[in-house]
Amino acid sequence: RRAAVFSIVELLAAAPTERSHRIRETVVDRLGSADRSVVDPLVELLTESDQPRERRNVAWLLGRVTGDEGIDDAVGALVDALDADDGTTAQFAATSLVELDGAQVEGELLDSLEDPDCTEAARSKAVFVLGKVGGERARKRLEELLDRTGDEEVRKQAFAALSKLGGRR
Repeated sequence: RRAAVFSIVELLAAAPTERSHRIRETVVDRLGSADRSVVDPLVELLTESDQPRERRNVAWLLGRVTGDEGIDDAVGALVDALDADDGTTAQFAATSLVELDGAQVEGELLDSLEDPDCTEAARSKAVFVLGKVGGERARKRLEELLDRTGDEEVRKQAFAALSKLGGRR
């Protein structure tokens, strides 16, 4: 099964542009809500691969096939990927986190906002996702972040996220 997962990622990475969307839909449809035998190798690829095409496809796929099994590891790997050198991988990680939604994602992202090793680019993406999936706790933390950050991109994303979460209070 592990080899099959690696092959699926290679298929996605090598898919011709004109057929990519259809192939992706088929893969997601067939995998459905994946169990750990699929999620674990995807997480491994995302965290260990040095191939941008593989990492991009894994980041995209994790958000569409991760079910209850393995969600902790998937969310952790996707949050880490928000800091990827490759901007496309980071963006796919953000959109996948939105797909996963939930309190788990919100908690991990809130933790990352306080991580001193988190880059401003990753922090900005985390704020973007919080605007999509966050609740009252996220709204409060984003208000605090606005008061203390000087990074313009983070501020811009925080204002946008806050407006989606009901605005400043």
